[in-house]
Amino acid sequence: MSVELKDVSKKFGKLYALSKISLKVEKGEFFVILGPSGSGKTTLLRSIAGLEKIDEGKILIDGRDVTSLPPGKREISMVFQNFALYPNKTVYENLSMPIENLKKDEREKIIEEVSKRLGISQLLDRYPSQLSGGQQQRVGLARALVKRSKVFLMDEPLSNLDAPQRISARKLIKEIQLENSITTLYVTHDQTEAMALADRIAIIDQGKIIQVGSPEEIYENPVNEFVASFFGNPPMSIIHDGKGKLGIRAEDVKIGEGNYKGIVKDIEFWGDRYLIYISFNNEEIKAFSSKRLKIGEEINFDFKYKVIP
Repeated sequence: MSVELKDVSKKFGKLYALSKISLKVEKGEFFVILGPSGSGKTTLLRSIAGLEKIDEGKILIDGRDVTSLPPGKREISMVFQNFALYPNKTVYENLSMPIENLKKDEREKIIEEVSKRLGISQLLDRYPSQLSGGQQQRVGLARALVKRSKVFLMDEPLSNLDAPQRISARKLIKEIQLENSITTLYVTHDQTEAMALADRIAIIDQGKIIQVGSPEEIYENPVNEFVASFFGNPPMSIIHDGKGKLGIRAEDVKIGEGNYKGIVKDIEFWGDRYLIYISFNNEEIKAFSSKRLKIGEEINFDFKYKVIP
């Protein structure tokens, strides 16, 4: 099912949390909504879910106007950061509820598969109060995945998981999404997560969509300084000269080459390489280096750049 927003606005008091949002998520697409805290991304997802009543515009699912419909009538599955499990039911019972219309053996097969892949098989007879925050979040994620709806809405679903669990759960979400052609809207502030999962990304800030495109398109051609300095890990370095604003990716800086000179101000170890912060004409440029340099060291370097609108 496709999901479309037409000039959607949402106010809290006099403040616009969403302002004239228009976008279309195609059937089977994995669409990531990425932005800083307070940008409106969760409000956007809650509006699509029907948990927030919009003030202006329309929301269509598979071409059907659902603007006035309650959440239960929108044919979606939701996983939110503040997961809600039934406290008086076991994990197994929580997972059974979305698929209670299926035959018992089919229901058990789905629960077994999803719980095993999310690492919660041993928790099926426990109650939510007996689980850690990370375990509860995996159960909440599993409850959405077992339903296999045509539309998934996910708000920071992996935020309470540790690094290995995040990678495993991220892989599982993508696999199930691809296998079942599930249209997915996924909210995150995590750059790596966004680039790993998305077919397309919408960058949102202050309630407005700033740029929509594939991860590659946005990474290579940010539309303005906000996107350039926000998207990517690390984000672009922005410097100012006679040509205007120049955006420089860390991998496009060649240390030891060229006629530019700078001072190493800081160093971060990134496993197979170092991230170097270079002071240059009272500005800062980030660069990758295969060897550790010394703080305070003067270096030569060269770089490729993009002109930032």
